[in-house]
Amino acid sequence: MKLRIIAILVFLSFGLHNSFGQKIVKTKGHAKLRQESNMSRNETTEKAIELAKINAIESVFGTYVEQQTDMTIEDGTTSFNIIGSTKVKGEWIETIGEPDISTITRKEKTQYGMQDITWIECKIKGKVRAVKPRAILEYEILNAPNIQARTTSFFDGEQLYIYFKSPVDGYVSIFLEDHEGVYRLLPYMQMNPDDKNGALVQGDVGYTFFSPSDNLFTKSIVDEMIMTLVKKQIEYNYIYIVFSEDKYIKPGLKKSFQSDERIIPSSLTKWDFEKWLSNNRISSMSFQVIKQKIRIKERK
Repeated sequence: MKLRIIAILVFLSFGLHNSFGQKIVKTKGHAKLRQESNMSRNETTEKAIELAKINAIESVFGTYVEQQTDMTIEDGTTSFNIIGSTKVKGEWIETIGEPDISTITRKEKTQYGMQDITWIECKIKGKVRAVKPRAILEYEILNAPNIQARTTSFFDGEQLYIYFKSPVDGYVSIFLEDHEGVYRLLPYMQMNPDDKNGALVQGDVGYTFFSPSDNLFTKSIVDEMIMTLVKKQIEYNYIYIVFSEDKYIKPGLKKSFQSDERIIPSSLTKWDFEKWLSNNRISSMSFQVIKQKIRIKERK
């Protein structure tokens, strides 16, 4: 009898392990993208990586079609994921290794005659998972504390504001990535200790972060964000908005410090940040990440 019970427990454990393991699938994707005259090499590479991820997800879960009946929106939730502007039925959990990027330049006929045309090819491996219903999030990147001031292009010295709204209660963090690392902008530096991992927001309430006049966290001092150029005439950065209905633990951070009359927010490396995102995607089905590219340029 004892042996039988042990055998049943082992079987159940194996079955549970498989059922959870089946949620995350290893896959690979491929994309080739032509570098247009208005795109830099880095921009083309980033887009090729994005398209390769979409190809990898579609190879497992199929292609999203707008009229599909299983892509319903109900009670503020949806069952699709958006990469760039493409809707897919799965989400990218983690990249395995480094994407394989190759550059191909060849002569091609154009409207201006034969020209050298550059193509960026990306092969990528990673882990994906089918999307479960999750909150539809509203957000806007702003250069003034009102919803009409939508922009992704800032002048040096302009302030950053972010509008955010969720249909359900949850926890929000905001990060900025530049060429040196990733900086945590929210929670604020002097936020309530209960919100040190993620700022608790209420469902159906619109928040304008980094605006003292719109501060709904009454026990916290707002950190105001100034967009600053360091070495170049123009820089491209990324804003990450992280949201989850489940509590999560913040990543390990280097402490904030003062430099040239500016306070540099707490930070971590891009590799550590990506690992933190991956671990949270695995552990929570409600964990979402919005990634938005922004530009900072000199005033003329």
